Amino acid sequence: MRGMTNIYHIVYFESDKSIYAFFRGCNFACRGCILKLSPWDCHLPVSLHSKLQRHTPSQTLSLIELGSLIDELEVERAVLGGAEPTVDKELIDVIKLLRSYGVYTILLTNGHNLDINMIQSLENAGLNEVCVSIKALTDSIHTYYTGVSNRRLLENFKHLSRCRMRLRAESVLIPGLIDIDEIERIAKFIASLNPAIPYRIDAYLRVPGAPWPETPPERVKKAVEISRKYLENVSCLHCNVPVTGGVKIVYPKI
Repeated sequence: MRGMTNIYHIVYFESDKSIYAFFRGCNFACRGCILKLSPWDCHLPVSLHSKLQRHTPSQTLSLIELGSLIDELEVERAVLGGAEPTVDKELIDVIKLLRSYGVYTILLTNGHNLDINMIQSLENAGLNEVCVSIKALTDSIHTYYTGVSNRRLLENFKHLSRCRMRLRAESVLIPGLIDIDEIERIAKFIASLNPAIPYRIDAYLRVPGAPWPETPPERVKKAVEISRKYLENVSCLHCNVPVTGGVKIVYPKI
């Protein structure tokens, strides 16, 4: 339990007493990754973003330091995301640590590393929920966007649909690339496994060097409407959806 994690940033949301932990490193190279805008949480006010510019994401937390930070907060829920948490060799111990505090823990992942053995390890560690970001169902689109085939991801998602942990999925609607028709294909795939799996569709935020425009809220709502033909629980996130409650930086200390 003395290892260094890949966690470089943690924020705390007062509304639901949750933390969001950002992990360094990823096995995908997504052309539209939101971390190209900033490595820091996008919900933070501009004043805090300015202070964070003095820091770099190179410094990460040890498991002991993570425990000390949790001791200072009232945490009921934790989201492990970032880049990609599953490339962190300490991930299982991070989950065990959170479980020891009685924290409901959610893993946000691209799903590529979640084979049967990894799923079993996550279950045994006490992970409560997995949210898989399905970039595209069409393999050529997925490979173009991420640099990696989606064959492993889709097979892993099938395994996840049969495990004890709660499962949900999300996708980013990128106009002209991962558009409404591709979102519909993803919804059909999820429904073929279990139409009750929750699915969230996010609007794309334009990032430097990427050619696609931001997604209009109306387009996201249309994708939700179509996806609801196949799935029982479809939601969305776009610029008109407000963030409730305060958010503060837990790490790095500023």
